[in-house]
Amino acid sequence: MVSASSDVNIFKALADETRLRILRLLCLEELNVWELGNILGLAQPTISRHLAILRNSELVVDRRDGTRVFYRARELENRLSCVADYLEFLSSQDHPDISRLEECLKQRAAGTRLFADSKAAEWDELAQSFQQQPAQLYMLAGLGPKKLTIADLGTGTGLLLPFLAEFGKHVYAVDQSPAMLRRARLRCSRNELDNVSFIQAPLEQLENQLPSCDALVLHFVLHQIARPSALMRILLNLLKPHGRIAIVDRSKHDNEEISRKYGSVWHGFERGQLEEWCKETGLNLITWHSLGGDGNSEDNLPVFVAVAQAAEN
Repeated sequence: MVSASSDVNIFKALADETRLRILRLLCLEELNVWELGNILGLAQPTISRHLAILRNSELVVDRRDGTRVFYRARELENRLSCVADYLEFLSSQDHPDISRLEECLKQRAAGTRLFADSKAAEWDELAQSFQQQPAQLYMLAGLGPKKLTIADLGTGTGLLLPFLAEFGKHVYAVDQSPAMLRRARLRCSRNELDNVSFIQAPLEQLENQLPSCDALVLHFVLHQIARPSALMRILLNLLKPHGRIAIVDRSKHDNEEISRKYGSVWHGFERGQLEEWCKETGLNLITWHSLGGDGNSEDNLPVFVAVAQAAEN
């Protein structure tokens, strides 16, 4: 909050043409010293001296970005609304500095575009260093309304629960292993999730334990189910009208070592196999995405994402 004793400093700071030119620009855009110098045609030490006066009078605020410092006009309190109105008027009038500001911003954008063009061929490799699947999942979770009732079937240690909790009004974490559920509860506690309930039961025995859901999730679970087609029939009865089942699992493979490592009953699945089970059950397979992999290593085994929906009568 701007104190009464600072009023004199504020009006002294305003009593200079160069500082008014700086304020005109900083009301419109956040800029650094180098950009202000280019726009105003002044040396950087001169710009820095005027910025120090404006900052000390609390007319501008700064923000460090790496080795650079950016400045912007401060939002003034109601007591100084007359000054705020004047600065707004100042920045709304045609002025050569504003035209040079637009050119400066175009140069910013052009630098980004040139960099993107130069890195396009290697961008997929570079992006692996900063793109993270958890961040992408949180982004997607934030796009939809938080109204769904979701069951994470075979939740294990609850790896998906923080993301599903963002999607869902309420999430049911189901697993037959008490040891797995203890870890899932701990994960939810650490993430302060208050919309997750836990059910310990085999997936084939859920008909009287799980309420009707908008969505059921089987994330790398189907390959451990003794009778997948029978499970699909059970799950259909747990769906609300127009509810969906999302399945992520390995595509068909012949890697015995991987199956032993993960306790798999099945060596993955083919699309036709899942389509047949859905048809027999009364579901429509509405989405199937195959995701990469040549099967030469554990990390490169292909997987699929499938979504099935209850067939209309």
